[in-house]
Amino acid sequence: MLSRPQQILLKRAQREAGLADDDYRDALQTVTGCRSSTSPAITDRHLDRLLGYFEAIYWRGIDAGTLQPSGSATAVFRQRGFWAAKNTRQETSRDRHTGLNLGQAITDLEGKMMALGFGAGYCASIRKNVTRGRDDVHALHLYRAALERTVNAKARCAERTKDPY
Repeated sequence: MLSRPQQILLKRAQREAGLADDDYRDALQTVTGCRSSTSPAITDRHLDRLLGYFEAIYWRGIDAGTLQPSGSATAVFRQRGFWAAKNTRQETSRDRHTGLNLGQAITDLEGKMMALGFGAGYCASIRKNVTRGRDDVHALHLYRAALERTVNAKARCAERTKDPY
């Protein structure tokens, strides 16, 4: 499901591309199978594809002279090909945004595992079991989640075994 800021971005893109509401809904239907941006079935990947689609419509309108380029610094389509080049098939904008801090989060969790007495081999074993050899953003998120669960479980176990005296 799209967040409210994503829905707003999509509506801004509709306006910039000069799409009437019926054309907008037809594009939504074509790309996502839904007629409303509030549908829970619409994903980040759908948003990326819709923005690329609207971008193509916008620049064709500019080339044909039916639309005027926006001079606004907050325009959705400031440069030609931006949305098409920004989001590859393998990742979405959200993947890249969350991936920025992902490496640091994994390093921190691996450090906590070491502090609890579990070495790099233990972490490597968790990673191998969870990611099954994949090294994409989604696999790394799975690994981070598994590390968090393991750190929490090991810390609770260590607390229970502490000598209270």
